[in-house]
Amino acid sequence: MILKGKVFISTVSINKSFEIRNIFEPLGAKLVDFPMTSFIEANKSKEIQSSVNQIENYGWIVFTSANGVKYFHNLLYEITGLPSIPPEVKIAVVGPKTELELKKYGRTATYTGSGTTAENMVNELIEKKLVQNCRLLFPLGNLAPENTQTTISEVAEVTRINVYETVKSGATDNNPIELIKNKYYDLVLFTSPSEVVNFVETIGPAYINREIKSASIGKVTTKAAEQHGLNCLITAETSTYEGMADEIQNYYYKSKN
Repeated sequence: MILKGKVFISTVSINKSFEIRNIFEPLGAKLVDFPMTSFIEANKSKEIQSSVNQIENYGWIVFTSANGVKYFHNLLYEITGLPSIPPEVKIAVVGPKTELELKKYGRTATYTGSGTTAENMVNELIEKKLVQNCRLLFPLGNLAPENTQTTISEVAEVTRINVYETVKSGATDNNPIELIKNKYYDLVLFTSPSEVVNFVETIGPAYINREIKSASIGKVTTKAAEQHGLNCLITAETSTYEGMADEIQNYYYKSKN
């Protein structure tokens, strides 16, 4: 196993830790948890309550993450008592993992994006003319960029509601910090820009430099790492844990040969 004995410091939230471990540990890597983010349900604002109460008036609900599915359904049940989205409302999801989360609530996706990004899915919905002149609801996190709904708003009526918030986890375990400072690790794994920002704040500016070795789940996260003075050695082409693992294995294979 090419990753046997490698020590990776994972910055994903605790509730996602088991997912990334299930990918990397069978490949021989040791993962050290250093969670930089956590997720909380958004406050039930008047806008959220109004949108959820009018759910049957939307032609489509568009989910760009499994978190969006989870927290939207929590709010749906709290506000309306409905356990799942009414069958007449169509649902688009960004990929298989988001669809899997949706199935927990008794629905299957009307459309599943063929790629791994929200941008890909939105472009496909437009190209296939599935959402023209429809009312769309986007349940997102507070840090989700506006580009997806901005793009699709050219052909449809779009409402965005932030159903969850990404916050700094407040990690207190100093062991990962010591591993980094003493260079007893191989890579720091980043899966979002917010993890990068919180990592820099937690480690402290004095210890942030391009000698810190890291890998990222995609180009947006790599850009954030570079902007904050980190050296991203590896960027996954496919923005999933599996894609990240493949890219890391390729990196070490090439380094060895």
